[in-house]
Amino acid sequence: MTDELFLQPNTLFLSGPFGAGKTTIAIERIKHLLGQERIRGDQILVLVPQRTLGHPYTEALRRSDLPAGAQVQIKTLASLARSSVALYWPLVAEAVCFADPRVEPTFLNLETTQYHMTRFVDAAIQQAEFDSIRVQRSRIISQVLDNLNKAALLGLTIDKAYDRLENTVPPGEQMIARLNVMKAARRISHEFRAHCKQKSLIDYSLQMQIFIDEILESKWCETHLFRTYRHLVFENAEEETYAGQALVGRWLPHLESALILLDEDGGYRAFLGADPINAEHLAGSVAHRARLTSSRVTAPGIERVIDRLRLTLQRPDGQRISEANSTSGREGLESDLPIVFPKQSHRFYPQMIEWVVEEIERLVKYRAVAPGQIAVLAPFMSDALRFSLYSRLKERGVPSASHRPSRPLNAEPVVRTLLTFADLAHPSWRRVPQPSDLTLALGNAIDRLDTVRASVLAHAAHRGRGASEGTLPDFEELRGDVQERVSFACGEIYNRLRSWLTDYRAEAGFTPLDQFFARIFGELLSQPGYGFHQRHDAALIADQLARSARNFRLAVGEPTEAPADPSNSLHIATGREYVQLVESGALGALHVPSWTEEENAVFIAPAYTFLMRNRSVDIQFWLDIGAQGWGRRIYQPLTHPHVLSRNWEPARLWTDIDEVEYSQDSLFRLLAGLLRRARSSIFLGLSDYGERGAEQRGPLLHLLNRVQAETGDWAA
Repeated sequence: MTDELFLQPNTLFLSGPFGAGKTTIAIERIKHLLGQERIRGDQILVLVPQRTLGHPYTEALRRSDLPAGAQVQIKTLASLARSSVALYWPLVAEAVCFADPRVEPTFLNLETTQYHMTRFVDAAIQQAEFDSIRVQRSRIISQVLDNLNKAALLGLTIDKAYDRLENTVPPGEQMIARLNVMKAARRISHEFRAHCKQKSLIDYSLQMQIFIDEILESKWCETHLFRTYRHLVFENAEEETYAGQALVGRWLPHLESALILLDEDGGYRAFLGADPINAEHLAGSVAHRARLTSSRVTAPGIERVIDRLRLTLQRPDGQRISEANSTSGREGLESDLPIVFPKQSHRFYPQMIEWVVEEIERLVKYRAVAPGQIAVLAPFMSDALRFSLYSRLKERGVPSASHRPSRPLNAEPVVRTLLTFADLAHPSWRRVPQPSDLTLALGNAIDRLDTVRASVLAHAAHRGRGASEGTLPDFEELRGDVQERVSFACGEIYNRLRSWLTDYRAEAGFTPLDQFFARIFGELLSQPGYGFHQRHDAALIADQLARSARNFRLAVGEPTEAPADPSNSLHIATGREYVQLVESGALGALHVPSWTEEENAVFIAPAYTFLMRNRSVDIQFWLDIGAQGWGRRIYQPLTHPHVLSRNWEPARLWTDIDEVEYSQDSLFRLLAGLLRRARSSIFLGLSDYGERGAEQRGPLLHLLNRVQAETGDWAA
């Protein structure tokens, strides 16, 4: 296998495990095209499943010594579809049946889509149509939107998608109730789609439907699109949806060169529509295929662990997962593998957490392991677990950072603090913060103000003069015993905060809400004496909130209904509607800096989030290996990622056997992905009783016990 195969213009399908150097080869190929072949940068497209996966290309090309010229285009399927819909809108508007094709459409992101969907879900909730399931309103919205998105990506109508989903409802006493819930979700989907066409709104699902059904079916549009880029790099093809893979398949005959990269045992974004099975089929449409076998990242012995897991996991029909691809059997599994079990068992959950913190402290302080080379992973990362790890590591002087993209914005203390101050700064909203919200905000905003004193100050301020209008009293106006308990040092910081809010309210006109968030964080809360000083994680969250508010303002513009107070401007009412949206539990849109920022801090995250960052570390800690969440599908009564895929027969019923098989396959892919992203060791954390006090007997623990029973003790 020569370098010419990788560098010369051709169509090549390159597969291999994580860390084998596929992305490095792709970057060198792009440099060769730019430097040696003199190809213009804007004729090269790097297609990635998620924007963050294009970060290595951006950084490598920015640092390289290449001729000046147009930039290489790094896009996702969604961004490619959006630019195409905007460009070809005059040609396709009438065919899509918008109410007024002459009106330029408004593109919605995840947050603004939830905003427009909320009215239809709220109406159904008021009619008690979702009473038979115990799901939060925000999750109902996200699952209905997920059905719309997957239907568009598969080329299905809304009704055909829900026909499939109804086959996932198990027979029994609750069958009629569950089918009624599906019926409500189906109706909401149709209502939302009609609303978008009436108001010239384009959400992700409608954007993809227009792109696939109209633009790609127009010979002129397709030809113009395919001629725009002459060279393609398709990164992480296994994480892309069927629609993206089908687009690449149609594009290949028109390209001068193409490089398709595939991670073996990938497909972690299956819940978002990733199709690793169809990605393999692209190999039959290229001139050459190559496979890299060795990883430059994986710790020695990890491949033997993966092979043993592959052979041990068994499907219900008796066929082992990918047994034909296994390279080793029982032999060769020595006891020097980099898997570290705790030296003593932990009976209770807090004991396991304490063990993890002590091990991390030992690694950082006595083994000279950089905190940024340690990841603490769990199937799900609750607020309590995150806080316990963060606070204990902070006590020991070890920095840590966490990332949970599926967490609602209002679950972040930084966001709740900024929303409370936004209420105080905008009296026309008539939203007076409750003492509990004010306690949280003051405790977070003022450094060295503990929760008890923050509560004392908040309740005193809430009873003070101007409380009914949402204004904070001067610290000197509070009772003497309150001042003494809070301390005059904290009182001085409080007064500076109060003065800032008072000055803002006295301004002739309010700034847009996103600018308010940026101003109060930059001018005040990030300064010495305040709680977010030198808090990089807080700055990232504040930046995400400000960007989110700006996108909402630009996309929504004016609220759909006039404000309750006629004296309020529509501009002010838009800010209030955004705050209400965030407080309702809306999920945040993708925030690229949160994914790409690298800190020298222990990374705390759910296991799938770590995999989707596509990074490797020296040390991993797997917490709560006895939990049921490892490899199990999240309960989603209104959607089903496996049924809404091209690999599922439309009329087939989803059975318990399918559920077990799906869980086994997901567990193997998850473990293989984590193992291949560990350069040195993996520490396993186990407690007899879980976070909620239940006895731990989950699938991962069961699998490890089976491996030990077959091979003996393989702990280091």
